[in-house]
Amino acid sequence: MDANLTLIRRYVTDFVNRHDFSVITQIMAADYTLDTGGLLIAGRDDAYRSAVARQLQQFPGLVFTPHEVMHAGDHIALRFTEHGASYRHGGQPAAWESIGIYRLRDGRMAGCAIEQDYFSRRRQLEEGQPMPVDHAAIAPWDSTHEPPSPTAEALARDWLASGRWTDQPGVEIDDQRATGRCDRIIAQSSIDITTLVSAGNRVAFHAVQRGELAMDFSDGKVGIPAWMHCAGIITLQDGTVKAGHVLRDRWGLWRRLARQK
Repeated sequence: MDANLTLIRRYVTDFVNRHDFSVITQIMAADYTLDTGGLLIAGRDDAYRSAVARQLQQFPGLVFTPHEVMHAGDHIALRFTEHGASYRHGGQPAAWESIGIYRLRDGRMAGCAIEQDYFSRRRQLEEGQPMPVDHAAIAPWDSTHEPPSPTAEALARDWLASGRWTDQPGVEIDDQRATGRCDRIIAQSSIDITTLVSAGNRVAFHAVQRGELAMDFSDGKVGIPAWMHCAGIITLQDGTVKAGHVLRDRWGLWRRLARQK
């Protein structure tokens, strides 16, 4: 097995699923950083460890299920679901998808750009109806490394810049599989891509969508400036996007708008 995949497998199976914090000093660099929703969590032993500990306190039986693995050299992109029962909500279960791009350096995990659908988690905990977990990848740790594709990367950048990606057939946005809907929350004027890697005909990205609020979201006024982080893994074929998954940080936007009231 590829050394980078072995490292990520240890992260999933030994650290997250076993809740064994002794593993992180073996697999993560001391200066590990987590970039999510505009928040940078820096430092393996303090900020990162504390953030994970809080999550596990709320979800003491938390499980990590990988759905898709994209091996792009010194980056590994993962689409996965975290699921468990919330101690704070009387044992109410929830499942929330995540898309992360993990960066490897010198045999250690050096950082991750990730978005997790905490907006969906909040909805599930309030409504008492957990989202079904998508099927697990059949052989996640046997994924093969594919060379990068400048052509696929250029097409992905154009697709994101178009602002029409929320209407793309074959691309699942947020928890659309469970709710049957995908709201166009922001009328996009620009998008800042913070991370983008490719492997063959697949591209993984982390970005910030900017524009104006296009709908009444958290009592925000339509037309006011708004921004939202997003992450995705897409598959291209014959010069177009054919499939994929994108997660937007709706929870971060909701909280920002709530503070403006």
